[in-house]
Parts: sequence; C-alpha cells; structure tokens
Amino acid sequence: MRQLGKEALDKSHWAAERLLDKRLCIGITGLSGAGKSTLITSLIYQLSNPDRAQLPGFAPALNGRLLGAELHPAVDAGLPLFEYERCLGALTATPPRWPDSTRDLSALELHLHLQGRRFGRNYRQRLILEFRDYPGEWLMDLPLLRMDFATWCRHQRDLLVGQARRNLAPELMARLEQLDPADRMDPAELDSLWQNYRQFLRDCRGSARLSYLQPGRALLDNEEYGFFPLPTLGHQSAAELDELPEDSVYRVLEARYRAYVEQSVAPFLESHFRHLDRQLVLVDLIGTLFAGEEALEDMRLAFGHIADTFRYGNSGLLRKLWRPRIDRLVFAATKVDQVLAADHDALRQLLGQQLQQVFSGARHRGLPLYCEAIAAVRCSTEQVRSGRRLLVGHGMDGDYLGFENAEILAHLPQENGWKHYKGGLPPQLRPPVGIAREGYLPHIRLDALLNLLLGDKV
Repeated sequence: MRQLGKEALDKSHWAAERLLDKRLCIGITGLSGAGKSTLITSLIYQLSNPDRAQLPGFAPALNGRLLGAELHPAVDAGLPLFEYERCLGALTATPPRWPDSTRDLSALELHLHLQGRRFGRNYRQRLILEFRDYPGEWLMDLPLLRMDFATWCRHQRDLLVGQARRNLAPELMARLEQLDPADRMDPAELDSLWQNYRQFLRDCRGSARLSYLQPGRALLDNEEYGFFPLPTLGHQSAAELDELPEDSVYRVLEARYRAYVEQSVAPFLESHFRHLDRQLVLVDLIGTLFAGEEALEDMRLAFGHIADTFRYGNSGLLRKLWRPRIDRLVFAATKVDQVLAADHDALRQLLGQQLQQVFSGARHRGLPLYCEAIAAVRCSTEQVRSGRRLLVGHGMDGDYLGFENAEILAHLPQENGWKHYKGGLPPQLRPPVGIAREGYLPHIRLDALLNLLLGDKV
C-alpha cells in the first residue's frame, strides 16, 4: 500500500508539473550513426556543470542563472534509465572511446535549477526535462502503420530498383523477382531469403549510408521477423489477395508483416509518442553527403516520413496531460567538427533546404521547425600549415591526423557535380584526450541547440 501511495503521489506531481509548464518531454532520436548517446551525455554534462560548461549562447548560462542540474529516473516513463555514467566513462577513458549506439528505449529526468528574480528578490525555479531516447531505426517503422502488406511491397519495389540498393545485392534481387506470391510457401527458402534480406538492410545502412530502411528493428537485433517485400506483386485487389491459400508465399509473409506491425510498431507509437512535447532528430548529413546523391535522396525520403509521424500544434491545458502535441521539431546535423568552421554555415543551409522541400506541404504548416549544425563533443581543432587550413585530431587508432575536407557547398550539386564529394569522406575521429583532467567537454554550438529546445521555457 505504501508503494501504491508513493506511485500515486508521483503521478499527481507529474500531472501538476505538466499543467504548470514546469515539465518538458523531449524525444531524441537520429538516423543511423548520428551520435544520440554522445549528444545526450554532453547535454547532461554541460547543464550539470555550469561552472565548467562553455555555453555563451545559452542565456541562463551566460547570465549566471543556470545553477546546475540533477539526474533522476523518469517518473512516468517506465523505461530503463539512460546510462549516463557509462557513456561519460567511455568519453573520459584512457584511451577515450565513443559510447555504444542506442539499441533500445531509455529515459531520464534532468532537474534543471535556475535562479530567477521577482520583486527585487532572488528565487530558485526548477524545470524538469524528460529526455526519451530511442533508435532512429524504430522511427522508420512508423509508416508501416499506414500501409497494408501489399501497399508496402509496392512501395519497396520502387526503392529496390534504385542503383544503390540493387548494386548491393543483385543475387538477392534476382531471387525476390522470381518469387510468385501465389506459390506454396517453402519454409527453408523463405528463411534463407529473410536472412539475406536482413543482411542487405545492414549493408544499406553501412556501406551505402541509406536511411529509409524497413523493418528497422532488423538492423538492431536478431529476432526472426521473417518478412520481406515481394517486388513481383502486381495490381491484384485486396479481395483477390485474400483468396490466395493460407500457405501461399503472399499470405505467410502478410501474416508476419501484420504481426510485426501489431506487436512491435503500434505499441511503440502509443506508449512513447503520446508524451512528447518536442522532438530532436539528429542527422549525419556529412556522411550522407559524401555517400552520394542516392544516399541524400534516401535521407530526404526518411525526412518526409518523419514529417508525417508527429501530431503537430500547441497543447491546450488538458491536452498537456493526455495527448500532448509536438510544438517544436528540431533537426541537427552532427559531427560538424569533421569539416572546417568556414563550412558550418553551408551545412546548416543545406540541411534547411532539404527540410524546406519536405515540409512545404499544407499539412505541415504551423509546425515550428528548426535546424542547427553541431558537434556534441568536438574532436578536432584547426591549424594553418604552409598556408593551408587543416583539421587536426586523433583517428580511431590513436594516430595524429591532419586533413582537409572537400568544401561543403550550400546547394546540392547538379548532375556530374557530385564528383566533388566522391571519395572525400573525412576520417572518423576519436574523442579528445584529457576530458577528465581538464574538466569540460568541448563542443560546437550545443548552446544554440539548447536555445532551440528550451529557450522559450527558461
């Protein structure tokens, strides 16, 4: 009974904080390799250590109003606590390393302490930031809620004809194109195709740097979801497809697809997104840009489906409790320490152009949309050698590197202009040495990001 009473009290406090605008729930996700764990770790560190943070663009820090922050489990989330200490330990280890990628849901509360002044007297105020961290691969599954299996197959067929996907697995594509949806299922053949399709998805994410990949969970775990698209599916009606035998290729795959949507995708949407007030989406735009035109087009396609996922608009008094709406959507290009400072603004412009194309439709009007270019942990510095401006830092193997990046253009190349980026991907750098000794996490424009996420609340 005592435990039930405590839970009820916690729930009542949570409700009051939402109604009084003292609690803000922020979803944080990102397309593959964007660095979510590192970003969350850096945000927590900067806000918890205002005396060591470098946040001149964040007004509470600049004005001395930021007193610090405390990390707590999320009261209402029922999710594992984000492993801040483990992630910070990786960054401050000898040698330093990057935290592991996000593979599941996690949450945390950061109780932000601020100093205010009213009627000539100082007082303390508290803003509770509830961060919900989830894999971007899961986000890519949400469009499945709006498609039956036949629609998904036809949608995927249009993607599979692209050169980037087809060149990765020509044998798999040939096998899929030989499947007759009406044929009797061969369990061994379908299992073999599923295993090959899972590996194909992982290759799409890895070497081709594609973003719009389904089923997304297949990229992160080894569960036997067991379905893949049928590119040979024609224009049969739903009634004609339903008349196929239950042991036909189509009906077996359709049942597996439906189970995946009902058991994995729908519960995630209902349990997670109904709490969010704001959403931050991290993007490795640099890696995608250097991967080529198809990779960028695939990212833009992913943006389009992200745009259709969230409920938009301001939350009224009761809606703050039961059905909050996303009132601010922020996209951030990460790892900008891989390119010269002179290219940062071009990178922001380029991200903004992609978002404008996707969010220009009437159904997205009224949604406050923002973009920024950041590095959660800065790994490089700039030096001038023989009249050339270089980036210097340590590679993943610890070797000291000095390199130039191909200039980031503020507009997309035309036709053969993509050769400008070909083979020019900057090297991956490890975190800088000495974070623990020096006591601060260097970054690029996290203060600007904090303003976008919290500026109107603090």
